[in-house]
Amino acid sequence: MYYNKARHINLTILSIIIIILHNSCVSEKKEFSKNLIEDFKNPPEAYKPMPFWHINGELTTQGIRKQMKDAKELAGFSGISVLPLAPKNNGKPGTTPKFLSPQYLDRFQDVLDTAEELDMKVVLYDDNDFPSGMAGGKIGELFPQHTMKRLDKVEKIVKGPSSFKDNIPEGKLLSAVAMNQETLQRFELSDYVENGTLKWQVPKGTWRIMFFVMVKDSYHKAFPVVDYMDTTAVREMIRITYDVYKENFESYFGNTIKMTFFDDVGFWKHPRTWTGLFNKKFKELNGFDPKPWYPALWYDIGSDTEAVRHAFFNTRAELLAEGFPKLVGEWTRTNGLKDTGHPPGNYDPTPIDMNGDIFKFFRHTAIPLTDAIIEYQFGQNGHKLISSAADYYDKPVVSTEIYGAYKEQSFDSLMLYRSAMDLFSRGVNFVVPHGMWYNPNEVYIPPLVSPYSKKLAPALPAYSNYIGRSCMLLQGGKRVANIGVLYPFEELSGWYRFEDPKNPRQGFFVSPETNYQEIGGFLTNDIRHDFTFIHPEYFLDDKYEIKQGSILLNNRENNQKYDAIIITGCKVISLKTLQKIKKYYDQGGVVISTGQLPYKSSEMGQDEKVKELIFEIFNVNPEDPLLSKIKFNSNTVEGEAIHIPNPDGDNLSKTIKRHVDSDVEFSPNPILSTNMGKFNYIHKIKDSKDIYFFSNSSDDIIETEVTLKGKLDLHQANPHNGNIQRIKNISYFKINNQEYTKCKLILKPVSSIFWIAYQN
Repeated sequence: MYYNKARHINLTILSIIIIILHNSCVSEKKEFSKNLIEDFKNPPEAYKPMPFWHINGELTTQGIRKQMKDAKELAGFSGISVLPLAPKNNGKPGTTPKFLSPQYLDRFQDVLDTAEELDMKVVLYDDNDFPSGMAGGKIGELFPQHTMKRLDKVEKIVKGPSSFKDNIPEGKLLSAVAMNQETLQRFELSDYVENGTLKWQVPKGTWRIMFFVMVKDSYHKAFPVVDYMDTTAVREMIRITYDVYKENFESYFGNTIKMTFFDDVGFWKHPRTWTGLFNKKFKELNGFDPKPWYPALWYDIGSDTEAVRHAFFNTRAELLAEGFPKLVGEWTRTNGLKDTGHPPGNYDPTPIDMNGDIFKFFRHTAIPLTDAIIEYQFGQNGHKLISSAADYYDKPVVSTEIYGAYKEQSFDSLMLYRSAMDLFSRGVNFVVPHGMWYNPNEVYIPPLVSPYSKKLAPALPAYSNYIGRSCMLLQGGKRVANIGVLYPFEELSGWYRFEDPKNPRQGFFVSPETNYQEIGGFLTNDIRHDFTFIHPEYFLDDKYEIKQGSILLNNRENNQKYDAIIITGCKVISLKTLQKIKKYYDQGGVVISTGQLPYKSSEMGQDEKVKELIFEIFNVNPEDPLLSKIKFNSNTVEGEAIHIPNPDGDNLSKTIKRHVDSDVEFSPNPILSTNMGKFNYIHKIKDSKDIYFFSNSSDDIIETEVTLKGKLDLHQANPHNGNIQRIKNISYFKINNQEYTKCKLILKPVSSIFWIAYQN
């Protein structure tokens, strides 16, 4: 009896121990590791800011050491990007010693020696001033044949029948075309050119005779830049810049130097940038000779105008993407580095006259970067383009060059946070402030973000830790966004033409129907439902799979699942892309249109098929005047098509809530009192954890209840002070077997918070 009782007691004790061990394992699984807690409190240097260091003066060993030491110890910066400057015509000093001279390389060695001593990193900025591709003036000096080219149109109006004779304008003739001003009939006249003279018998009518010639372009900075689209030219540029750094500092690659930076590679102030092999590349991509079609770059040539323009500007986008960015990306990978940088206008409404195609531009870049400059919130709705491109390519880091050209008088310590947290909510997770200046008394691109700024210096150590904590949690992983927004590249390229007097400025010449950035703004800032831009050409890839009423982006890490796709306002779309959207609709997908429905194809001769498909999906004739009411259409497999002719935040919100489940909802959905700042969020899944980042860059107090999908044991991680603690007063509920977590969120003005939960 005693034995059995003892055995029973022992079994009971053993059972209790097993239960305790089991519970402790569960608890341990849900607790943060000591390493994570410590890293969040004191973030690793790799995640902290690495600002531009504009060298506006004479570099000395002593000056280098002092300023780098102050940057590390007084500001908390983990590294610097040495940005040598060219002297300005107004007397503003540039960098001495001369860029890439033996003396300059000696001073760069001092930078590296100091970085090793202080455990700092150095970002290798690739030129003397910006844009990249000048090689400090050597491209213009040594290789004038490899500098940027421009497409010119020289024309004359003639009446026929008559004989026409004229000398070919200076430059390389790419095409000569006569176009009837009334009928738009065209003749390509290259066969009538002999010994530099065009002779042609003009038929009856009034004709516009046009010569399209490529000429050497001027430049808008200190030196001419390389032809970014000519791989021979870019290789020469790499040889006299990047290779010089390699020859002198290769032993630092991959340790002290881990990253290179290029700047403003594109068409800024040169919207008609062209290249010598354009016609050959056009024919390879499109299967026909471009010469008869050149007038479409300036004029309406009939029903094929939009399709032809798309072919031209898509060709130019490919040439740029496969030129400078590709070759620099290959060089950095070969040398154990990662490259970052940006084209001009990466956030602007149209890429056509700025960078070709922002998705294609970053095809070969390790770390896509958005240039968040000029003023607070400028181009804000465009920043998701860069992070969406990174999503497609499964690139875990998205950087930003931030604060440049903000007004010094209005820039304060709060602005450091406003801009950064807005960008974090839009997918950014590495920060390059603009920035430090070697001579802080001669700053000509404000603000000064430096320990020598009396206004900002006290705030910089906490700011650097804030950036470090945030980037540590936000780099990598999978972003949760279940709406895809079709990037209207065909509309943008089909609309654009050169030298139109109605063009307000580069990057902003879009059709009246174009509203994709406005729709993105509604989703991010008003409805607060995250989304991803989808490039229409890339949508045709096998990477995008249609499955059970959803669209899957099949990446290794950053895979996404879209339960709806939005076609924003446009007249032009790819027939092939629309066919895949129709397939998605036919398999139970949700398709939403916001504004004008497309009725023209970016493939020549396919307009009628586009109209037919639009009618089949939406039951709307896209050429009819816009409806006043929302139109609903459905099929037998629960596919839904909703046409919102006049979208706004309210009707778009109601449509999405009715047809798309959200993983994050706010009740009430906060309404801010001013446009100064935003309330945003981003949700990522990383290392088996759900990570939610909530940011309030406004001057309002945010108080709302947040509902999250799933039953979550939430911790709160404060990036402002590094504290992590379990959240109390969480409630749970179920709807149709789906579990939800509800918790109150309070955010002070200009503050942010992470909520983190281990996945079951």
